[in-house]
Amino acid sequence: MRRLRRTFWTVAGALFGITLLLVWAMVSLRVPARLPPPTGPHAVGRMEFDWIDQSRLDPLSPGKQNREIDVFLWYPAERPGTRRATYLRDNWRRNLGLPFPWPTYIGIQTHSWEDASAIRTEGAPWPVVILSHGRGEVPVEYTSLAEQLASDGYIVASPANTYAGPTVVFPDGRIVKSEDDTSDLGRLLDACAGDIGTVLKQLAMLNEDSRSVFFQRIDLKRAGIVGHSWGGAASAEFCSADDRCTAGVDLDGGLYGGAAHKGIPKPFLFLLGEGTPPYWLRAKMLVQPGLKAKWDELKKDEAAGYLIACNSSPKCRVERLGGVRHLNFGDLGILFRRPLYWMHPMLGRVGGEEGVKITRQKLSEFLNRWVRQHS
Repeated sequence: MRRLRRTFWTVAGALFGITLLLVWAMVSLRVPARLPPPTGPHAVGRMEFDWIDQSRLDPLSPGKQNREIDVFLWYPAERPGTRRATYLRDNWRRNLGLPFPWPTYIGIQTHSWEDASAIRTEGAPWPVVILSHGRGEVPVEYTSLAEQLASDGYIVASPANTYAGPTVVFPDGRIVKSEDDTSDLGRLLDACAGDIGTVLKQLAMLNEDSRSVFFQRIDLKRAGIVGHSWGGAASAEFCSADDRCTAGVDLDGGLYGGAAHKGIPKPFLFLLGEGTPPYWLRAKMLVQPGLKAKWDELKKDEAAGYLIACNSSPKCRVERLGGVRHLNFGDLGILFRRPLYWMHPMLGRVGGEEGVKITRQKLSEFLNRWVRQHS
């Protein structure tokens, strides 16, 4: 009888603990995450553009049409506005169909303004940063990085790679679903690297248009090309072949295509996470010891690839961050709150805001040296 009672209380205690954990998780998901404010001296404005490249057929579209991309653009403004930029439009958010326990975007307050005053004239023309998102993510999930760079005096443009990531909802309400075609990585990489070129071309047109608020405010001779994950691979690919890249950064992305074979002849930074295996793989390694050796060999080959890519430039370097994992480089480290944060295999021990702080600092140091001071 005593053993039965002890078993009952043990099971009841476990169920109570699980219930508290679930309630905590649900409450955490309903409380909006707070993005860290930018620390630069400038107010930040944000615009959204629907750009069609008339000189380029869409390599990923099921039909023959020109490449069309939705682009978010952050810029240093003269003064703040009265209406904060929405993190992600409701129609876009609804069509993403993010499952539990993916964090909600509802209620997230940005530090940029949709109705900000015109682009700041003192200090112009401003250098440019193109920010490419990872596959499965959307440009606004790097808002913390974009706002910081814009507050420091960069024009930051981030394209949504149509057909190469999640759903894209254009400003007029048109919905484009990804085909999720992973069989031809070369075609996918060319499309995303091509989007970087399209954005630079459209920015040049804005800079030359006397009717635009960006008229003669953009310095395209100083262009930083930055990307995370798959976007990092696209940035490396672009900088390996296109002279419009002044300097580039790959945030924990792989290497494919020409960048992996020809190298990158520009100042370039591979800023990588700690590269530890996720929890599920570590658990599997306990029963399959051979997996540990395969993982170590994979990371060794990966590290060698980064060094080979850097052989083309003495201004290229590789830096690995302890305690930082794949999703710590953008907002997702902040959007996943406790206790979900500590359960996620792609989030490191540094914490969400600390991961963004480290990334901001490293990006600013590199871009200020190789892009802002470039002449």
